[in-house]
Amino acid sequence: MKGNGWRVINPFKHSNLQAIEQTGGKDGLHIKKASQFDKQSRSKNDNWHLRSWCIWTDPYIIESAAMRKYAVINYEYKNENHQYKMTACHPGAHHITALERDIKMIRDDLDLYTLATHYDQSHYISAENDVTIIEGMSVAFSNLDLFDVTIYLYTNGETEFTRRSTRDIAERGADITALKQSHKERRIQYEVFMHPYHQNFDIVVKNSNEKYCIEKEELI
Repeated sequence: MKGNGWRVINPFKHSNLQAIEQTGGKDGLHIKKASQFDKQSRSKNDNWHLRSWCIWTDPYIIESAAMRKYAVINYEYKNENHQYKMTACHPGAHHITALERDIKMIRDDLDLYTLATHYDQSHYISAENDVTIIEGMSVAFSNLDLFDVTIYLYTNGETEFTRRSTRDIAERGADITALKQSHKERRIQYEVFMHPYHQNFDIVVKNSNEKYCIEKEELI
């Protein structure tokens, strides 16, 4: 995404972004991965500049219990019929219109505040930023013409579950048993409804906890 001008940066540089937290121990300062800090602490830290130029799309995922918990869908996977509640891997679970509205605001040089949720506060995004990164699942279902460069990252089921459980338990208070029960069908819905969109992206990267592999790179 661009503001008044734009430059391409390496998004993987920030995947292991580190921050410094001062402790009372003898060692003084300790380096910790950003994922070890809860989002509420990040929101209160004025120096946490990442949030000023990056829009996470999780708040654009429908949280309504009536919509997500009771919206049962039918689908076929590997010649077998499945029936399960709608997960975030389905396009119907996203407020795409709202996301595209906010992206257009940035492109039209209008500042905005991101959506607030029960797990994250609202953040100010300035149209003056050289680069605005839109990160999250909702991007796959959006109009990709709104973006200057699109990057699709995906991983295997095991790595996904490890990352989801770390995030959802630490930051959202999720139950590990419920996560395990839902992971299998969620992964199937990902393969059926979301992954086919990867072919529309400029860059496609497969990653795990061990390595990255660039499968597609088509930048003009």
